[in-house]
Amino acid sequence: MSDTPTHQATPRTAVAARPALVVGVLIAAAVLAIAQLYLTVPLLPDLAERHRVPMTTAAWVGGGFGFAFALGNLFFGTASDRYDRRLVMATGLTVGALTCVVAGAADSFGLLLAARVAEGFVAAAIPAVSLAYTAEVLPPARRAAGVTAVSSSFLLAGLVGQAYALGVDRAAGPRWVFWLLVPLLLATAFALTRLPAVPRRTGAPWRAFGRLLRTPALLAAYPGALTLLLTFVGMYSALSVTVGDRYGIHDAGTLLLLRLPGLPGIVLGAFAGPLITRHGPHRVAVTALLVAAAGLGVEAVAGGVAGVLVGSAVFVAGLAVTIPALVVVVGQASGEARGAGLAGYAFLVGLGGGISPVLVAALLPAGFAVVCWVLAATLVAAAGVLALVRPGAPPT
Repeated sequence: MSDTPTHQATPRTAVAARPALVVGVLIAAAVLAIAQLYLTVPLLPDLAERHRVPMTTAAWVGGGFGFAFALGNLFFGTASDRYDRRLVMATGLTVGALTCVVAGAADSFGLLLAARVAEGFVAAAIPAVSLAYTAEVLPPARRAAGVTAVSSSFLLAGLVGQAYALGVDRAAGPRWVFWLLVPLLLATAFALTRLPAVPRRTGAPWRAFGRLLRTPALLAAYPGALTLLLTFVGMYSALSVTVGDRYGIHDAGTLLLLRLPGLPGIVLGAFAGPLITRHGPHRVAVTALLVAAAGLGVEAVAGGVAGVLVGSAVFVAGLAVTIPALVVVVGQASGEARGAGLAGYAFLVGLGGGISPVLVAALLPAGFAVVCWVLAATLVAAAGVLALVRPGAPPT
C-alpha cells in the first residue's frame, strides 16, 4: 500500500462559516486538557504530607502524568492523520472525565498515581490534534492567527490549572479539584463533535513519521519542544516550594498572585503572528528561547520576591512566543504529514513535562538558583541547535 496520504470526499462547505467559534472551542479543549498536567504542581507539598510519602515520590503524580501525556501525544497525533480529528479529541476528553472521577475518589497514593497516568495519556488527544485540525479547518486568511491562538493557550492552561487547583483545594478539598472538571470535559467533548468536518486521510501515518525523522529542520526544532514544559513546570514547581521555605508564603491567594506576572507574556504570545510573519518562525523561535533563558537568569540572581516575579514575567513571555513559532517551524518542515510532525513535537513537550517535577525535586536541595540556571541552560542549548540548522523544504 502506498503511504502517500489521500483524501476522502468529505464536504468542507461549513469550514469557514464561524472560525472564531471553532477557535474558541479548540482553546477551551486545550486549556481543559493541558491544565490537568498542572493540577498537582502547587499541591505537591500537601500531597506528600497527606499520603505520607517523600516529595521525590509525590512528584510522580506530575511526572507520571507527563510521561503518559508524551506517549499519548505520539499515538493520538499520528493516528489523527487517518481518523476524524474531532472524534479523536472528543474521545480523549470523555475518557479523561472518567479518569478524573477515579482520581478524585482515590484514597491511596498508588491509585491516585494510576489515575493520573491514565489521565495524562488521554489528555494528549488534544494538543497536536487541535493544532493540525486548526490548520486544516480555518480559511487561509485566518489560519496563522488561529494556530497562534490555540498554541498560546497551552501556557495559559498552566496558569489556569494552578490557579484552579489552589482555589478549589482550599475551598472544597482535593477531591473536588478533579470532580469539578468532569462536566466541563464532557460538555467540551460534545462541542468538539459539532465542529466542521475536514477530509480524512488514508495511508500509513506511522511511515510518514518515520520519513519525518530524517528531516534536519524538524529534528533541529524538536529539542526546543522538549524544553517548553520542562522549564515552565520546573520553574513554577520550584517557585511553589521556595516561596514557602524562604518567605513563609503558603496561602492560596498569595501563591496565585505570584503567578499573575506570567499573564502579560501569555497575551504577547497570542499576538506573535505578525512577528513570525515578518521575521520568520525560525529566527523568532531562537530569539524567544534566549529571552526565556534570560528571564530564568534574572530569577536566579534576584535577591527578593519582586526580582523573581520580574524574571518570571520575562521567562513566560519568551516561552509564549516560542510556542507558536516552533509550531510553525514544525508544520512547515512536516509538509503533508502535519499530524505526525506535530505528534512528535507534542510527545517531546509532554516528555519535558514528565521529566520536570522529578528533576526539580532532585535539584531543589541545591537551591532555587541552581534550578533556574539548569533550566536556563536547556533553553540556550535548544536555541543553539535550532540556530545551527536553517529551514529546509518539507519531506515529499
